[in-house]
This record gives sequence, C-alpha cells and structure tokens, in this order.
Amino acid sequence: MTDLSSFTTPDCTLTAHAPVWGTRAGSERAIPIAEVRKRLAGLVRFVRATRHDMHVAFHPDGNQICLSVQFKARPAFLPVTIRTEPLAFVLRACETPDGLRICAVDEWSAADPDAARLLLIEHHGWPIETALHPQVAFGAAS
Repeated sequence: MTDLSSFTTPDCTLTAHAPVWGTRAGSERAIPIAEVRKRLAGLVRFVRATRHDMHVAFHPDGNQICLSVQFKARPAFLPVTIRTEPLAFVLRACETPDGLRICAVDEWSAADPDAARLLLIEHHGWPIETALHPQVAFGAAS
C-alpha cells in the first residue's frame, strides 16, 4: 500500500528533531511523509522494530496526539536488540473535506514520558496540566 491519503493530507511531513536520525539542532527539516515511508520500506526486510512502554496524551483541542514509546530494533534474523530509541511523536491533524487527517508529525528523542511531557509544553504549547497515560494496546500499532 503506497496511498496514505486515508489518514494523511497530501502535504503531510515528518520533522525529526535533534538527535533523532543523526540530525543536529537547527538543521532539522520537514520531509514529506511519503518520502519517509519510501526510505524506511527497504529497511523492514532486514530490521524488525518493536514498541514498548507506550504512553499517550491527547491535546484538549482534539487535533493533536502525542505517543511516547521505546522503540527497539533488531535484525530480522536474530533475536538480539541492536538499538533502543526512546521517542515522542507529536501528530497534528487538520480538518479536510474527507474528515480529520494527519498534516504534520514531529519526532523527538524523549527518554521517558516525563521528558515527552516537557517537550509538549515547551515546544508545542500544550497546557501545563498535560499528562501521558500508559497504553497497553494501540490497535494494530501495538
């Protein structure tokens, strides 16, 4: 499946903030989400990613969500973790004629849910009372 239109806008982007993906502070750029998907498509044959310790927060405006998660990568053919990356994803949505769609994703390095909470408040203007809650399952993404 290459069509992302069922959940993203045509101009949806992902911005990986330092130090995610080897970026430096100030050098981050928004990459079209379709391009990100193409880049990662070749990796999934060789690397398996699992998600652990997922937490979620919903912005009161109803158009933003944050996922805090520990990603673990391992070779597809070995049961050995080669990298663990604590991440926070902030997804922003906008209303389209087809309904609510993701229009931007910010990917941050966040050691734990408390660090993710601070990112939300300091960089995304979320309310001070924002809290991330443990998520045991998240549909097909868990």
